[in-house]
Amino acid sequence: WASPGRSGSEFLRRSTTECGVANRHEKGICPRADAVCDRLDGVKASTVELPSGLVTFLFTDIEGSTRLWEEHPDGMRAALAHHDELIRGAVEAQRGYVVKTTGDGVHAAFPTADDGVRAAIVAQRALAGQEWGETGELRVRMGLHTGAAEVRDGDYYGSSLNRAARLMGVAHGGQIVCSHATADLARDSLTEGVVLTDLGDHRLRDLSRPERVFQIHAPDLAGSFAPLRSVDSFPGNLPLQVSSFIGREQEIAQIVAALHEARVVTLTGVGGVGKTRLALQVAAEVLPRFREGAWLVELAPVRDPDGVVDAFAIVFGVTPRAGQRLTDALVEFLATKQLLLVVDNCEHLLDPVADLVDEIGRSCPAVVVLATSREGLALVGERILAVPSLGAPPSGAELEAIVASDAVQLFVDRARGADAAFAVGRDNAEAVVRVCRRLDGVPLAIELAAARVSAMNPMELAAALDRRFEVLAGGRRGALKRQQTLRATIDWSYDLLDEPQQRLLARLAVFTGSCTREAAEAVCAGEPIDTRAAFELLAGLVDRSLVVADRGGLDTRYRLLETIREYGEERLVEHDETAMLRYRHAHYFTDYALRCYEGQWGPDQIEWGTRMTADGENILAAFTYAVDTGNIDLAAKLLDSTNFNAAQTGFALTLPVEPVLAMAGVEQHPGYPVVLLSAAFAASARGEQRLAQEYGDAALDAERVVTVARPYTTDLTQTRCNLLATIALSAGEWEKAAMALLEGAELARNAGRTHHLAVNLGGAANALGVAGRYADAVPVATEGLALARAAGMPTAINFNLLALAHALAGQDPERARALLHEASHSDVDYETYSELIEMTFAATTIGDWPLTARFATRSIRHLHWINQRPYLGGILNLAARVLADTDPDGSATVQGAAHILAVSAAAATTGAAGARSATAPTGDANRGGLIVETRRETTRRLADTLGDDRLRALRDHGATMDTDQAVAFTLTHLDAYLRDQDQPAG
Repeated sequence: WASPGRSGSEFLRRSTTECGVANRHEKGICPRADAVCDRLDGVKASTVELPSGLVTFLFTDIEGSTRLWEEHPDGMRAALAHHDELIRGAVEAQRGYVVKTTGDGVHAAFPTADDGVRAAIVAQRALAGQEWGETGELRVRMGLHTGAAEVRDGDYYGSSLNRAARLMGVAHGGQIVCSHATADLARDSLTEGVVLTDLGDHRLRDLSRPERVFQIHAPDLAGSFAPLRSVDSFPGNLPLQVSSFIGREQEIAQIVAALHEARVVTLTGVGGVGKTRLALQVAAEVLPRFREGAWLVELAPVRDPDGVVDAFAIVFGVTPRAGQRLTDALVEFLATKQLLLVVDNCEHLLDPVADLVDEIGRSCPAVVVLATSREGLALVGERILAVPSLGAPPSGAELEAIVASDAVQLFVDRARGADAAFAVGRDNAEAVVRVCRRLDGVPLAIELAAARVSAMNPMELAAALDRRFEVLAGGRRGALKRQQTLRATIDWSYDLLDEPQQRLLARLAVFTGSCTREAAEAVCAGEPIDTRAAFELLAGLVDRSLVVADRGGLDTRYRLLETIREYGEERLVEHDETAMLRYRHAHYFTDYALRCYEGQWGPDQIEWGTRMTADGENILAAFTYAVDTGNIDLAAKLLDSTNFNAAQTGFALTLPVEPVLAMAGVEQHPGYPVVLLSAAFAASARGEQRLAQEYGDAALDAERVVTVARPYTTDLTQTRCNLLATIALSAGEWEKAAMALLEGAELARNAGRTHHLAVNLGGAANALGVAGRYADAVPVATEGLALARAAGMPTAINFNLLALAHALAGQDPERARALLHEASHSDVDYETYSELIEMTFAATTIGDWPLTARFATRSIRHLHWINQRPYLGGILNLAARVLADTDPDGSATVQGAAHILAVSAAAATTGAAGARSATAPTGDANRGGLIVETRRETTRRLADTLGDDRLRALRDHGATMDTDQAVAFTLTHLDAYLRDQDQPAG
């Protein structure tokens, strides 16, 4: 244990259970401890000081160590001792210092980045060259990061250590990864054969800024690994956090343990205590436990109890079938999922949230809920954990204890956002402690106070808070409840603002979620806020931590924490501005939705789609305002801009049309045809095709009697053709769908709507190809692709590429292959299962098995997510063909699983008789034929390789797998196939 920089007293302080001494060792209590202290204090005095300033940190950990300890406890003791010896030798040989051992790993520090890189390589080579006995090979993951760090009493402090530990955590056993900072410093000193491979940007589990991660390759070490286990490698929607997470180690451990024991865990506490941030951090920590990741359902913007189910459903894009409740559709979707639901801000909707979570709990055995609320949900089996304030050191504490406390660390971290040079020293430590204690350790209150260090020093801050709270509490210091403390802190921060800043803070409460600078200026400007000064006022609120600036997306977005937003709403009422602000907000976002719509029919459609998704909550709030106030014009314009957008990217934003149909006077309004057509598409999505047809016909009839100019973008006649195509596709009538789309294309051509023409031609070509009319599909897709390229519209380009590749696959495989490669490398950053299936089938048709494997992998993940078992069984048959030549055992097993999936899916809809010959979904005769032929070819190859008996046994084994097992098995074998394909020849 005696590492450089360690004292004997420090040793005993960290070993209180063995010594029986709290916090420090006192001479004379334990002779044995006295001797150890004397010896170790001597070691410290004679050793070199730890590196300081810019330091490279190495963190290591043994992969799967928990299982090894359970299975081979005696062997692991010996193996771990040998492991420590090897790593220590490698570290010290490269001028490094082992700071401490961390369970089954090591934390080391180096004066330079190249020293750290060399040590990691030497250590991995040493580990790989050992005979480990009963434990088998110890696979050690390693992470390196270079950054500033503070050394105090033989230990390091600072965010650089956390960064290195997080990097190690995303790696795999045998892998060495490093940060961009380390890579840049070490690049010019790499020894021969050592290569840095850029693995791209990854979000680590602290959820703050992404990190550019590099893998260090060296001769004689493994070089091929699965994707990094970063937040981005798991499904989910955990948001990027703009600030680092401080402390809370004990609370995280308690919550993680509770999630192992209970399926509903609720974090309670006052506003501002950090429930949301803690829940998100825990979600990031436990991500590897959940196959389908962690998903945030944000309830703060939801005011109507009936909107709770919608808030859950929109996260996953769930829509009900005909006659099905949305709740039932949501539960059906989640029934097969293994995921964590983080349900945030439940306190104002306790009853509907509790009802829904209870139903999910009873029907979805692998879904775990982590909720935040100011009180529990009162569910059977619920585990309630109160989130405490951050611990602040007592008055008179030593500097080391002050700096190590969570409350002070948070204060320092946030203060450095206002003053980069801020530090806690002997001159201001007591004042910082007084501030943290006066604020009861409430994180939001501490952040608000820390943001003031650019204008006040800690002593002035402490004095200002004392005066404020003495007045509010009648002079009874320390008698405040935490909620009163938080309110007093916000009052204090608010009172320090000038009037324009105060009014802007209040007016920002009208936004739901977040907003852009442009939206803030447009909605909030007006006496006493000058439009030209609005941004400076907004920036000032960000500087004071009253507004959060999220800079990670396309546009910087500004939002209020929920507690601040509630405060702003109260102030808005005091100024009698609520109605005026809601009016401005609704009209702004009605116009903005139209801009987003128009932008998505051009070369910048991905960016505009991203913007519409980001402002989805604000657009929904504008729609709610229109319904609440009976404003049919606004409601119809919003439906017009959202519900017909075939070019929409990202998550589709679809507004509910039923409330508009029920509005008084809607039948006489010029927007009535738009409302009816929106109702038609909504009915089709629910599976009510006859009703959809009726609404579509009624829309055209209503359009004929409109006598005034319509301020709407939708071409009703063309859009009705797309509706007819949608209805035909639902019945598997591909040729009928193609004819409807071609009719719509001609209407678009005559109207000069080139972008719409390109989209319709791509859809028609795809339908013709699925129907087997390849010769007809080729010229349609060729024209559509040319128009899409001229327009620069990415989704239309992609759609036509796939349609043309599918049509050419049988007659011109080389051109089809080139088209598929172009589509697979496009800038379109979203996927639909129909496009993925088209890619997979086209690649199979041309016999490009590596390409088929790549598309099949993505298709399987997507189809499994949306529980599309008929298509999933078909794609698994294509995956079996991919594996047949190089992995016959895996191929045969996948075949067995594919057959059972197809049979079970068909039996659910057609009965046992139809199931016996099921291979593909109804209506996909052409696809079904390809699956059947591919399966037969695979069987012939496997029979020649394995023999009939072995083939039958492996198929039978595959048939015993459930869907989850079949998917996991297939993806594992496809990943191995692709890794082999990526290996250089020879």
